[in-house]
Amino acid sequence: MVKGNVEVIKAARLEQGWTVSDLAKQIKVNKATISGIERGVSTSPTTAKRIADALGKPVTELFAIS
Repeated sequence: MVKGNVEVIKAARLEQGWTVSDLAKQIKVNKATISGIERGVSTSPTTAKRIADALGKPVTELFAIS
């Protein structure tokens, strides 16, 4: 599992002009998944990679192995 850098993920999402729902749709996950990650809930490496790709950021900038 990986833990997100909450502030950086949220800032990157907002930089794209996306809501939580927009990002969830982009990577085909539930809105609750993105909300949880932005509150500090750990996620799978696969989901972390999909978020990073959608936001155009390196995974290592957004997530750390926990």
